[in-house]
Amino acid sequence: MIPCFNSAGLLARTLESVLAQDPGPDVMQIEVVDDASTLDDPAAVVEGLAGSRVGYFRQPRNVGASANFTTCVRRSKGQWVHVLHSDDMVMPRYYERYRQQIEACPAARMVAAQTITTDAAERYLGVTQPVETDDGYMRDAAFVIATTNPLRCVSVVIARAAYETAGGFHPGLAHANDWEMWTRIASLERVAWVDEPFGLYRSHPDSDTNRLHRSTGYIDDCLVATEAIAGHFDDPEQRRHARVAARRSVSDYAVGPVGPHFDASSRGCSSCGRAAPRSSIRSARSAPKVIGRRSARAFVASGELGRGSARARVT
Repeated sequence: MIPCFNSAGLLARTLESVLAQDPGPDVMQIEVVDDASTLDDPAAVVEGLAGSRVGYFRQPRNVGASANFTTCVRRSKGQWVHVLHSDDMVMPRYYERYRQQIEACPAARMVAAQTITTDAAERYLGVTQPVETDDGYMRDAAFVIATTNPLRCVSVVIARAAYETAGGFHPGLAHANDWEMWTRIASLERVAWVDEPFGLYRSHPDSDTNRLHRSTGYIDDCLVATEAIAGHFDDPEQRRHARVAARRSVSDYAVGPVGPHFDASSRGCSSCGRAAPRSSIRSARSAPKVIGRRSARAFVASGELGRGSARARVT
């Protein structure tokens, strides 16, 4: 499932990378979900490149990234869902290797791997950090994701059943909705790990990540996310450690390549070194509790995620 908004210029390469390893419509659904693009025509790209092989759905109005991601899950028909952003790419054997890991780790409801970051011309910039594993599963997955977020959307595949249990993407988050979702699912399910990267994250000036980097919006968004994320831990001490470590990671991300959690491709930022305003850095290090544990849980499980329950939002 490929969410898209004003990114038709990059969509063709994304689709080509998927179609090059297409096992056929009986095995894999491929669909572009357009969040009412205004600057280009993704439907024309889909039709010109793939014809009827790739589905196309256009939102009646712009609903924002989180709601569009949830629409992707709702429209999915398979047992496993890959939300592949329209400016990212998959390398050869991506789906074959992930299927092998799913079969090798039957208890997993989420599969992830390292991600290679490139620029818009697909020149190598870096690779995300590895994680510790046990028999093909991430060790302490929820805590590792919450405190260091080593994942990128292109390298994450999630069972639809896990989405149905966890609910839709957090509607109050624009930049960190994926981070919160992965922590939420990892707190409920086991996470398998593919031992080599097969996803390419393309960093370019027009991406949502870099657009938010030009303001303090990404800091504010991540701070709200840290509170929602901490709320997924029942143990008070682990919850406290998760909150502190997540805020430190946000602070390191804000000031650039100075902290232990920084990576050239961390959170998709290739413009490393762009410093955030001092006010944002201070707020990242000493943020107030925006959402408490109980209210965070309620936010995920209640109608705040959409009409009815979070579960109804997805199914």
